[in-house]
Amino acid sequence: MPVQLPTTQCPAGYTARQLLPALLALLLLVALLLPQYAHAQDSAAIRELQTLTDEREMLTRELEQYKTTIMMLHADGTPAEQSSNPAVKKLAQEMVSIRKRLIQVTEREVTLLQEQIIMAGALATVTPAPDVSNPEPETEQAIESKPLRVHSAAYDLERDKENVKRLHALLAEYYTELQESARTLPTDKEMAQREAAKRDAETLARIPFSIDKVRLNGSEGSTALTQITRRLSDPNIPESRRDIAPICGIKTRLFGKLIGSENRSLKPVGKHHYVARIRLQPGDTTLRIQSNSWDVRLPQNASAGDYMVTFYQPPGGEPELHVFAVDDLLAQDEPHIPAWLPAEVNLKNRAG
Repeated sequence: MPVQLPTTQCPAGYTARQLLPALLALLLLVALLLPQYAHAQDSAAIRELQTLTDEREMLTRELEQYKTTIMMLHADGTPAEQSSNPAVKKLAQEMVSIRKRLIQVTEREVTLLQEQIIMAGALATVTPAPDVSNPEPETEQAIESKPLRVHSAAYDLERDKENVKRLHALLAEYYTELQESARTLPTDKEMAQREAAKRDAETLARIPFSIDKVRLNGSEGSTALTQITRRLSDPNIPESRRDIAPICGIKTRLFGKLIGSENRSLKPVGKHHYVARIRLQPGDTTLRIQSNSWDVRLPQNASAGDYMVTFYQPPGGEPELHVFAVDDLLAQDEPHIPAWLPAEVNLKNRAG
């Protein structure tokens, strides 16, 4: 018994039997147009890929030249980002910019190659490979270019897959190097903040104070922040890693009895400087960082309050620590509130 097609009505009022020729024609049209569309897309992608490859190779050569120059200027084995030579640090910062651009270019290359791989898979479903077990008669050898093109496409597909794998490895290397530099070098935003703080510090009169004095008044606290700004802006002072934060142990005693004990991480701001905002209570407080300790005494009738702690540990030098009340600092007419201060310190000029 012959099988009949169902005659269910379609939304447009046509039966499936009536729509079948149109659907077959549409599929045939897609099969004919897809290779042409893919060819046009492939040509544009190839041109863009070539441009990206040329740029990546140029940036890679430029990066190698920077590395060679740094090796000539900085041969002590320490990271270039921590060099005290301004020229070396400038080269290290330029290398960061090159790596960022390399990541952008390489990621775009990977995207285009993956799109080509997907397109090749789509073409394979509509363009079957030739049946080599049943060769065409010799009279039809003139159309032999089609199987050759399919063979070439299969070869290019494998090459593209290898390129994607290789570019992924390069991206991992670029990201690792970029992260290592970021542990020491300040960001563009931080550099701008330092420059703004430097301009502000230059407008203040130098206020003499002793670096051995631990507890400072508001004016001296402003001067301490000014000195940090000057060091951060000095190209001759080497950078320090900013992913290492020293721990400050804080213990307060009143009438000989321990009334408070805590550990706080100091926030690194660059060039071996660290800051924190802490709360101190009346009594005798000992601040301990590694093997060094400093004592601060607040009047017994005073109230607990917020204090700024600044810690400087220059390589090979004696550490320097200062503590000053936030209210005393903000009470000054023109206190130095540098832009490089971390946001969590929340130190704002009352006038603002």
